[in-house]
Amino acid sequence: HSSGKYLFAARVIPYRGSWLDFEFDAKDLIYVRIDRKRKLPVTTLLYALEGANYIAQRDRKIAEGGDVEGLDIRGMDQDEILSYFYDMVPFTRMGDGWARPFEPEAFRGQKLLSPLVDADTGEVVAEADAKLTARMVRKIAEKTRVVQVG
Repeated sequence: HSSGKYLFAARVIPYRGSWLDFEFDAKDLIYVRIDRKRKLPVTTLLYALEGANYIAQRDRKIAEGGDVEGLDIRGMDQDEILSYFYDMVPFTRMGDGWARPFEPEAFRGQKLLSPLVDADTGEVVAEADAKLTARMVRKIAEKTRVVQVG
């Protein structure tokens, strides 16, 4: 690219069917072209793919020996697309901050911007600006299940 940035592309050529071209643009957005035609955001393609609800309905219908013709076909929704690429973490509002489950792998090696508080007891388990080592995380995980952040 003229800015000196590398732009990546990939092509899927099936034995039968349409070719898919995936391209990054200068702003790191991913686009797809189907049979070298119009450039679409890749989320448009993901919305069109079978969602988990449809797959579960179809499998249940097939197991019952029924016909899958009349099923309500819906693609993936935004939450399903995000959960495919990211781990979803439930947050709940708690006083001045937010509470979330304490998952050691998510906190290991992180530097805290605010104190980490045990949501059940209100005890500060790690101070702000502390870098959480593996030992600290293990120690916190032994006594805390839900922490308050922010």
